[in-house]
Amino acid sequence: MAYKVMLVDDEMLVRLGVKSLIQWEEHGFQFMGDAPDGAKALELMADGPPDILLTDIVMPNMNGLELIEKVKERYPGTLIIVLSSHNEFDYVRKAMKLGVEDYLLKTSLKPAELLQLLIDASGKLQRNQIKSLEQEQSEAASNETSDSLNRKLQLALSAETSDDGWLDNELPPYSYLLLLTIRGIREGVPQHSASRLLEHLVQSELQGIVRAGPIQTEKDKLSAILTLPDGGLDKLQSRMINLENASSSLLGISLSGYISERIGRWGEAKERMNELKKSACEREQSALAKEASRDDIKQLLRYMEEHFASNLSLRSAARMVNMSEAYLSTVFKKETGTNFIDWLNMLRVEKAASLLIETDLPGYLISERVGYENSNYFGRIFKKMKGVSPQKYRALHGTK
Repeated sequence: MAYKVMLVDDEMLVRLGVKSLIQWEEHGFQFMGDAPDGAKALELMADGPPDILLTDIVMPNMNGLELIEKVKERYPGTLIIVLSSHNEFDYVRKAMKLGVEDYLLKTSLKPAELLQLLIDASGKLQRNQIKSLEQEQSEAASNETSDSLNRKLQLALSAETSDDGWLDNELPPYSYLLLLTIRGIREGVPQHSASRLLEHLVQSELQGIVRAGPIQTEKDKLSAILTLPDGGLDKLQSRMINLENASSSLLGISLSGYISERIGRWGEAKERMNELKKSACEREQSALAKEASRDDIKQLLRYMEEHFASNLSLRSAARMVNMSEAYLSTVFKKETGTNFIDWLNMLRVEKAASLLIETDLPGYLISERVGYENSNYFGRIFKKMKGVSPQKYRALHGTK
């Protein structure tokens, strides 16, 4: 999820300069546009407000203070950072009283300083979103009436027989069971509300296809019935990936999702769910227990674990275990389930993730420390494996 940023300043060179200071998308932001004054900025916001507003104060038509007041009134979720000049401190004080997040001096603006303020703001936005979801779930729970479909799903998953009559009722065509397992919850996320938050997110990400649920069936499991259009099963995979990514980045909850065979009646739910749980368990155990059986590959894996930051390559590894590169590539994939480079990248990215959380080292130094000479390449690999950029990962998980 990229946070939208808008810039307002009457000086065109300032707008061009600020826009070029940061690789916006690489750091988890979307530069949605700029405006020369407050009035024009409000016009642009009519199509959707920014998450973060960077604004000058002294501008024609509508100055920054007027703009801040109107944005606070119309778009209270937008966070505001002021760009000021040396002689505008009286204005800055007024802006701070209006509730802006911070300010920067345009004359000494540095990319790292601006980026850090944006990352801090994105962290606050995430916390606000979690609080909002918790509040919505709390209000929904207090006003909750009995949902017959959810109740039926709960009963169907626990029913021993189909003597109740309605268990023989047919479900809509192309109905499937969904099983979500919670693999981990980031520190700081309230455990007691994790499932509630996740229920809300599932309804949002799988809108239109959730027939019943999601309901919590075990401490770390949620279940639902999905009704898909004909041929929709193939397209469900991308929606599940979006759900898993959103759960990780927005809620701090790591998920795995599994889909059953098609079910035709409520009475089939329990049997299908048991099959689904067994299949899910086998797949997860297989992934966890994947271990090389050959001693030479075990030795190589231990070496990679200890020397991941060195200049490792398939060629040097092949010499180490006295194999050709082609043969090692084949054996390595067979023994580990992945190829040599992906395994090495996994080791490096996991170490980098720990350094991002546990230290305040800049990204380029972390890149070097884990074995990447090119920090841009490191950023691409990290985002591919973690779903977010290194800077966004640090903002989401916190630093010392």
